[in-house]
Amino acid sequence: MILTVVPVNVRSVVGLLGVGLVLAAVVRWSPDVGSASVEEWRPPAGYAVADTVSLDASRTVRLWVGPAGWYVESGSDGRGDSAVGASGGRDQFAVSEVLGGFVGTVPTRGARAVTVRAPGGTTVRAAVHDGLFLTRAFATESQLLVTPLDAVGTPLTAEVTVPLTLS
Repeated sequence: MILTVVPVNVRSVVGLLGVGLVLAAVVRWSPDVGSASVEEWRPPAGYAVADTVSLDASRTVRLWVGPAGWYVESGSDGRGDSAVGASGGRDQFAVSEVLGGFVGTVPTRGARAVTVRAPGGTTVRAAVHDGLFLTRAFATESQLLVTPLDAVGTPLTAEVTVPLTLS
C-alpha cells in the first residue's frame, strides 16, 4: 500500500512544480503594460500649430491649421491630452467652445485679428490664422460679439453677433 501512495504523491509534487514553473515563466516574460510608451497625438500631415493659448498655470490649448480644416489640442504640463477637429465651414462666422477654448471662423478677407466679447462683457483680442482664431473660453452666454480687424487694428466690418456652439 505504501508503494501505491508514493507514486500518487510524486505525481502531485511534480504537477505542482510544473504549474509553478509555467506561472513563473508567464510572469517573467509577459510584457510590462506600465512601461509601454503612450504615443503622443499628432495631427495629419500638412497641419501646423497656428496659436497656443494658456488656460491656467499648467494647461494650454493649441490650434492646428491645415488644408482641410483645424484641430484644437488640449494639453497639460507640455503633454497633449486630447484633440478635437473639424473641416470646412470657413465661409461664415462661427464660434465653438472646444476643450476650454473658443475656436472661431472669420470669413472676412484681410482679417488679421478679432475682438471677441460677450454682450456687456470685456473684450478679448485674438490673432486670425487662415480664417481661424483661438482664445480661452471666457463666457457662458449663448452668443458672442466678434469684430474682424485688419493688420493695424481697424475694424473691417461692424460687430457681428455669433451663436456659441458647445462641443
